[in-house]
Amino acid sequence: MPAVIPIAALADGEMTLCRVGATEVLVCHVQGQYYAVESRCSHAGQPLIGGRLDGFKLRCPLHRASFDIRTGQPLGAPASEPIRTFPVTLGGGKVTVDV
Repeated sequence: MPAVIPIAALADGEMTLCRVGATEVLVCHVQGQYYAVESRCSHAGQPLIGGRLDGFKLRCPLHRASFDIRTGQPLGAPASEPIRTFPVTLGGGKVTVDV
């Protein structure tokens, strides 16, 4: 499991795009917890990094579909399929994601 970012690099309410192997992942820091989701919208394949993170809701910048970063489940149309989520571990001052 590769180290992705230092824990201190992401303030609460922020997200960042990381590459874990061949997979692009968004690492999100919300309410003291870290979450990782695939970086593409399940509706149109749009990169989600340009979207907005509002609490646990991640909104796609293209058609404004939204997802729960804890589960990947869609919260609003036009998305009807979830996005993948990945396990996150903290240790040694690093956030690691298991893809």
